[in-house]
Amino acid sequence: LDLRRLQRQKRRATRRKWTLVATAVALVVLALGASVAYGFLNSFQPEETTVADFEGSGQGTVQVVIEAGDTGTDIANTLYDAGVVASTQAFIQAWQSNPDSAGITPGYYFMQREMKAEYALQQLLDPNYRDVRRITVREGVRLEYYYQKIADLTEYTYDEVEAAAADTEALGLPAEAGGNLEGWLFPSTYEFNPGVTPQDVLSKMVATTVSKLQSVGVPQDQWQRVLTVASLVEAEAKLDEDRPMIAGVIYNRLDADMALQFDSTVKYLSPSEGVFTSDEERAIDSPYNTYLYTGLPPGPIMGPGEASIQAAWLPAEHDYMYFVTTNLVTGETAYAETYSEHLKNVEILQQWYA
Repeated sequence: LDLRRLQRQKRRATRRKWTLVATAVALVVLALGASVAYGFLNSFQPEETTVADFEGSGQGTVQVVIEAGDTGTDIANTLYDAGVVASTQAFIQAWQSNPDSAGITPGYYFMQREMKAEYALQQLLDPNYRDVRRITVREGVRLEYYYQKIADLTEYTYDEVEAAAADTEALGLPAEAGGNLEGWLFPSTYEFNPGVTPQDVLSKMVATTVSKLQSVGVPQDQWQRVLTVASLVEAEAKLDEDRPMIAGVIYNRLDADMALQFDSTVKYLSPSEGVFTSDEERAIDSPYNTYLYTGLPPGPIMGPGEASIQAAWLPAEHDYMYFVTTNLVTGETAYAETYSEHLKNVEILQQWYA
């Protein structure tokens, strides 16, 4: 009995020993499995990356070109290739975080190398950093003035500008103009990119005139007539309020088959100082001389502005047949239905002039 009891005790001790060993092994395996699983799951977590970006406002100067239709990515690539930004990602992030980014105007820009992407974006949104060629032509000037301004803008010679102007078909000049650019170059302020040519400028001015005629509602078969009347209005009117009134006088005279007798058309033939013309000038034989020939001159005598075009198309309705500017400084103008009334208004001008 004692022997059997001893044997049972040995067997229980052996079982406890192997149970402890198995538990220890299981714990080790479980720990190893947890470690492997953690490493496996952790491999799916995104690694933290740093987007390359410069810190300062840059140095040196470089010119970049933003094309029409460029996306934020396109601009980022342009800036990166020019050495302006450290990475395309930095600029794209700045682009996406700024709601004004879509307002970047295509063109040429002066930038610095090694700029912080945020600063580069701000510079592209600032028109002061655009490299533009700007030209302003006022109302009421003739072709010669346009040509000289374009020559100054483009660094072409006056003769080269005049040669470009001779190819009116290439400029898109409507057939109604009869090959004469006078009056068809719209006076305004224009902006162009570096490298602009005389043809670029002239084409833009012609296209703007056509656009203005269309916006007012002038039918194409009336374009030349309206521009001619508008040029006379531009030459004679000093105040916007007088433009429709003077246009009304022009049409009243045309309807009555009366000569317009405008000194401005004589000045077109014989440019001279002052507003008055001499007997010799008024005797010049030319269809532009509205003292000798009834009806409108063959075409415009200068570049009319939008207000004059509007007045020529929508003139004031009245019975006045005469007008005269009685104060050449303020532009005050008097109107008359009869010649005797007109002479009284002329006396007012003469007294003012004296």
